[in-house]
Amino acid sequence: YLARAVRILLDHGKPPQTVCGLVRNIGREGQQSGMCRLSELGEFDADMFTTVFVGNAGTKRVGGRMVTPRGYREIPCER
Repeated sequence: YLARAVRILLDHGKPPQTVCGLVRNIGREGQQSGMCRLSELGEFDADMFTTVFVGNAGTKRVGGRMVTPRGYREIPCER
């Protein structure tokens, strides 16, 4: 199903270079994680213990991590 989902995203305009993350066995012994581009994601052998994250246009690789800036604007505090 993952390869099909990737095809749908690509067919609907998601850029192939979109940063994606994968984590298998989150919080369990043997936890593994990695990153790839959306164009490579469909080749990954995901199972029921794998969580897949698909970034947006602002997502970048920073220090070996997948980071999506939120761009929250600063709201002044009322006193």
